[in-house]
Amino acid sequence: MTAGGGSGLRPGDWVTFDDGEHQVVALAGTAVRLRSAAGTESVVLASYLMAAPDFAVTGAEPLPEMEPFGLLETLPEPARAAAVEWQRHVVEVETGLPPGAEPGTPARDEYDPATRSLTERMRAKAAELDVSLRTVEGKRSRYLKQGLWGLVDQRRRAGGRRRAGRMPGWWRRSAKCSTARRTSRPAPARG
Repeated sequence: MTAGGGSGLRPGDWVTFDDGEHQVVALAGTAVRLRSAAGTESVVLASYLMAAPDFAVTGAEPLPEMEPFGLLETLPEPARAAAVEWQRHVVEVETGLPPGAEPGTPARDEYDPATRSLTERMRAKAAELDVSLRTVEGKRSRYLKQGLWGLVDQRRRAGGRRRAGRMPGWWRRSAKCSTARRTSRPAPARG
């Protein structure tokens, strides 16, 4: 359910309604079950609740981002392997250790969060991989927002956008036909 400015109304949220604070206990169809701060429960229609002049969502947590697990299996193996490899590098930049490191393993000097800033660690990773700092920053940012899916090269995923430099078939045929007409016969002499 959506309230006012597009925020989702979910069980656990706190709302102001009918001159009191209420927690959303359950949603069923168009009905919302509320429990007041005093412990009294009531059921109201969502439309009635959200149209009330004093209605406001006062305590809502942002929706968690979910990784699209099913989509990862649809990727070609090289694209999935490249994303997993980038994950290893990004985790090392973030924590100082690659995923699966044995407990007690010390961080490499250039990735030690105790002695190096995040920017220094990203620069070290860029130098190690021979990529730009901007590439490492972008991969890290997308990983933090989208998880492993953010590291997938979107140009390589199934159904991705057409690569630059590729023409649709109809365009290629049209250009070929047009070129053939212009070059098959010399232009007549005018005179």
